[in-house]
Amino acid sequence: MNDPQYEPTVKGDDYRKSHLQRGGTYDATIAGSPFDDYMARFEQAYLKKLVPDLFPGKKARYLDFACGTARITSVVHQLCGESIGVDISPSMLAEARLKCPSVRFVEADLTKDAADIGMFDLVTSFRFFGNAQHELRIAVLKALNRLLRTNSYLIINSHRNPHSISALLNNITGGDNQGMDLHYFKLKRLLRSCGFEIVSSRPVGAWMFRHSMHQAADFDSATAQRRESLFSSRIFSPLAPDVVIVARKAN
Repeated sequence: MNDPQYEPTVKGDDYRKSHLQRGGTYDATIAGSPFDDYMARFEQAYLKKLVPDLFPGKKARYLDFACGTARITSVVHQLCGESIGVDISPSMLAEARLKCPSVRFVEADLTKDAADIGMFDLVTSFRFFGNAQHELRIAVLKALNRLLRTNSYLIINSHRNPHSISALLNNITGGDNQGMDLHYFKLKRLLRSCGFEIVSSRPVGAWMFRHSMHQAADFDSATAQRRESLFSSRIFSPLAPDVVIVARKAN
């Protein structure tokens, strides 16, 4: 599997170092992969509906962790009050500041740095947990838990599911899933161990049972949209190549 959606971390490597110089090319890389582009557009459209439902009549104080070039920030900050993006990559943040000049962007490693950014009602983090090494996932979730008020929300995605139908078939037929390890139930246990409970999940692309379908030319076709709707139930989350998860801070 050599799609841009799969950003493998070599055993022993630190995912923190993987995107330091990728700001100038990252958006083009996403746009150049049919499934990555579809996934990004779907997630943005879904967040436009989801965030107002979570905070009816309220403008949440918002943090986008590992914000990158502000793909997610650019959508969610319009639905919230004060918004902050955090990343450790200067090149990513340079692009983010151009895209969202009204948002405060901070260069910091929240697992190590005591950044003066306050507390939040909502945190998002996309295209991070599926790529990061397990120890970094834990450190990040603990850091985000400390920054969230009780009963506030964390919204993440998990786009490297080794238990998706397409990944399982790819593996059986000799394909390389490039170290994918974060299946839905592992992520659920990880969230719970760090003080979060999943309250909802939305599978993306669960109907794509072959890896070759990730390379489809037209994800905007009526057929693709019907299939997406048919497989939109939470019960398909463990089998989807991507899933958007809403978790509540429990303690």
